Amino acid sequence: MEKEILRSEQKQEDTWNLESIYETKEKYLKEQEEVKKFMKKFSKYQGCVGKSSKNLLEVLELDQTIERKMQKMSNYAYRKYDEDLSNVASQELVGSFDQLYAEYSKNGSFLVPEILKIDEKTIQKFIQEEPKLKEYELLLQRIFRNKPHILSEQEEKILSSMQMVLGEPEKIAGIIRNSELQFGTILDSNQQEVKLNNENLMVYLKSPDRRVRKDTFETFYQNYANYKETLAETLQGHVMALATSAKLRGFSSSKEASLFQNRVNPKVYNNLIEAVHEKMDIVYHYFQLKKEVLQLDDFCLYDTYVNLESSSDKTYTYEEAKKIVLDVVQVFGKEYQEKIKEAFDHRWIDVYPNKAKRGGAYSAGSYDTIPFVLLNYQGNYHDVSTIAHELGHSMHTYYSNHSNPYLYSGYKIFVAEVASTVNEMLFNYYMLEHAKTKEEKRAILSEMMDLFKSTIYRQTMFSEFEDFIFAEYEKGHVLTNELLSNKYYELNQEYFGKDVRINDEIRYEWERIPHFYYDFYVYQYATGLSAACYIVNRIRKKEENAVTDYLNFLKTGDSMDPVEELKVAGVDMYDKKVIEKALDMFQELIDEYKSLM
Repeated sequence: MEKEILRSEQKQEDTWNLESIYETKEKYLKEQEEVKKFMKKFSKYQGCVGKSSKNLLEVLELDQTIERKMQKMSNYAYRKYDEDLSNVASQELVGSFDQLYAEYSKNGSFLVPEILKIDEKTIQKFIQEEPKLKEYELLLQRIFRNKPHILSEQEEKILSSMQMVLGEPEKIAGIIRNSELQFGTILDSNQQEVKLNNENLMVYLKSPDRRVRKDTFETFYQNYANYKETLAETLQGHVMALATSAKLRGFSSSKEASLFQNRVNPKVYNNLIEAVHEKMDIVYHYFQLKKEVLQLDDFCLYDTYVNLESSSDKTYTYEEAKKIVLDVVQVFGKEYQEKIKEAFDHRWIDVYPNKAKRGGAYSAGSYDTIPFVLLNYQGNYHDVSTIAHELGHSMHTYYSNHSNPYLYSGYKIFVAEVASTVNEMLFNYYMLEHAKTKEEKRAILSEMMDLFKSTIYRQTMFSEFEDFIFAEYEKGHVLTNELLSNKYYELNQEYFGKDVRINDEIRYEWERIPHFYYDFYVYQYATGLSAACYIVNRIRKKEENAVTDYLNFLKTGDSMDPVEELKVAGVDMYDKKVIEKALDMFQELIDEYKSLM
């Protein structure tokens, strides 16, 4: 086992260039003091935002100045912290930033309520008087969009003071799942006793030893069964909080209230579920294939986790990985490719793991910084794919920032995974085309098929379950353990089909999914992959303007609603054919895999 290196032992060229944000920590602290001075100016506008066009413009400009500076500061503090989570100086940096942000939120909390007190005709009059306010017109329209759902000042204050209390169900469920719940022990394939936990669950569910898979599945979920009443109560508490808030604010349902925040019509959510149901036979074909490859007569849920192919031992140096990614993005033209090269050559990327570095990978930037990428590169296929994926995020950020004023540069979570997944899918197809053996091709196809199963079908099943529980509560039904568990079991029957035996223990899986506390969030994984597949199909078929449309989409930022942004790339999420085309791609992968068996 290789010795874990210290942060100080990393080569500079393999680390991200945080000095491009602030050359020294002292310059960061100087900016912090400037922000504090700006925040003190906020108080003079309280109570008089709507008195004149001059006041409205000045307070909006002040708010944007502070927000922009804090976004830059956040990027420095958190990137510094993620280099080495044990570094006390970095911990203090993040702590002081969090305190400053809390102060900013508190000092500026009067702004939106006061804007909403201004008559919309007065707003138009102010824009006529003060032409600079024209830049803020879309922002003001979006604020006024919330007006029908804003309560009185006193009611808003009460709701605001209750937020921490309303978040307790999620917090309690998290403590149970991550601290109190014991998952039991099993014997591994070497007959050694091992303790199950959230981290090693998938390792043992993917074991080639069927006895290990079975014991893991049964033991893990039987222990969840011991908490079924408590976790049903916490989930109902969460549903109750969101449903009550939605009703108080005049929404027709919790779903409408949640999607309203991202400016997404519920039709998109409903289309996803309908389209997946109409193409359920494709995921059944996938499970039939697994059953055939594994040569099992009795194919159970715990068998579905096993990879069709063992992971390839092939590794890639970082230099090889860079060349592959540059080849993949060549399709987007010279400018895009040059920017990716800049990312590699000018230290956008923190490449290798070191002791106490944050795990995983991400892309994070701000309007005034590089869109940085954190990796923990070790050279396997997945690591190369991750570079392509994260640089997709970075290029989305780069184009959004360079094509829009700060005010409209950020993009909504609904479209956030599209650019990264476009790159990831193009990478997979590139690797398929350049694979030298059938075994290599099958391994890549196996990964791609699993992506469709887990991202479209599984996340849609979660979305359907979430839709059900909120609808049931809003009809006046109590969310008992029996209601939740029986519905979850039925959905598994529907989504896995008759070729998979649905083990009874799966009825308790809903207890371990934290996303059911995220307020209609998970559907975006499925819509994001579907949109990306539609774009990739257009590009691979060399459709006219496919690349141009996609690059124009990357430049939209937050200048329009997210569903409208995707239309720029030729993707209409109101049309079920977007989901259908993605699932047809899944079927093509299944057929290709079969041809290589």
